[in-house]
Amino acid sequence: MRTLDSIKILSLLCFISIDINSEFTTNTLTINSSSIEVKKNYDEIIFNGNVLIKSKDFIINADNAIYNNIKKIVSVNGAPSRINSTYEDNIFIGSADKIVFSETNEIKLIGNAQMNYENIDITSNEISFSLQDGKITTNN
Repeated sequence: MRTLDSIKILSLLCFISIDINSEFTTNTLTINSSSIEVKKNYDEIIFNGNVLIKSKDFIINADNAIYNNIKKIVSVNGAPSRINSTYEDNIFIGSADKIVFSETNEIKLIGNAQMNYENIDITSNEISFSLQDGKITTNN
């Protein structure tokens, strides 16, 4: 019976789930959600329910998100997910089925992507946006 208990404990250490308004913070991001799952064997943290991501550059609202610690990439999903800038002089808003961003300040809006940047409306299947230089590319 001891071996079975040890296996259960080891399994729990490899797959941790935390509920009740969880928060995750890095040097550049704060992510709040209803629950967090840590998948150590994949080096990922999964955020589920009422996801709110804040950085110095933007705020994202979504249904769920995945932070990949190896690639330092966050993938956000929602119906749709929404992003708003926090800059006063570089205002943009957008929405998409999926938003992907990394530490390189590149943001991709994927699936039913819409963005308003400097009063210009952009609609595409995929919109890539650089926070560093404001360059926008689309892919239908």
